[in-house]
Amino acid sequence: MKKHWFLPSILLVFILSACATKKFYKEFAFPSVRNNVCKSLDGKVVLYAIFVDSKYTGPWTDYDMASTKDSICEAIAWIQQKANEDSIPLNISLQIHQSSDGKIPLKGDLKKKTLSATIYGQQWAAAERDIFKWSDKLASMAARSLPKENSTSTRTKNNLRNRERLIARLRDYHQTDNVALVYFINNYYKDEVSLAFNTDSDRNVEFAVVSYKNPSVIAHEFLHLFGAEDMYVTSFDKKLQKKYHEKLNALYPNEVMTNSQMNLDSMEISDFTKYLIGWDKELSENFQRPYMRKGWKAARY
Repeated sequence: MKKHWFLPSILLVFILSACATKKFYKEFAFPSVRNNVCKSLDGKVVLYAIFVDSKYTGPWTDYDMASTKDSICEAIAWIQQKANEDSIPLNISLQIHQSSDGKIPLKGDLKKKTLSATIYGQQWAAAERDIFKWSDKLASMAARSLPKENSTSTRTKNNLRNRERLIARLRDYHQTDNVALVYFINNYYKDEVSLAFNTDSDRNVEFAVVSYKNPSVIAHEFLHLFGAEDMYVTSFDKKLQKKYHEKLNALYPNEVMTNSQMNLDSMEISDFTKYLIGWDKELSENFQRPYMRKGWKAARY
């Protein structure tokens, strides 16, 4: 992606660990690992895609939807191939939202018109609030077209008009805990952003917003939902973060979380990402030595 913004949760934890005193445990736990709805990338997984039209983006034509679907399927096939190479049982199915009258795109305008304007045009708290409100409204619209649920799969029952209720119905309907919610906006011809939200917290359902039809971008954002972290230098990096990301770039130059603009067939899922998405129970030594604080060791899952 030309521009990409993702909360550097892993960096925050590293900074906090550097300030820890001896009274704390020396086992280091990454906040995005085995967390929230998308805990571990294995077993039966549903990628639920919602195509979103707005006054400020390109309309979803039949061609655009078909070509984007092809890119999603390419990303899924690549991830499943990588899982198979590591003997990870994984079956990802794509479900594209369609209303009862056969219409696919839902209509939803962001308050700041575009995703990039929403992110860069205001403080992060306001941007997050606007995007959450936008995504909840769309999730509520999508949930109303699904069959009634037979059981409760999420923690709360009192708010029926948000992403959590949509996820509850999808988990019940598809009989799986792993549901990855992704919103697609038709801005692939512009200089836009793609983001993942709530991947290191269990206070709100995680989801991603994708602006491009590039399969590597889709794979990148999908892996974020299951715990993967960005591994490249961004314009938001301070001195410490920049140095950290430069090391990751050197160690994993072809990693899908390092450069999402490469051809997907030339990319890899590194041992670091495999640990974060639940494919490896322990973090490999080539990461432990250069990046963990002395006396600390990454948690074993």
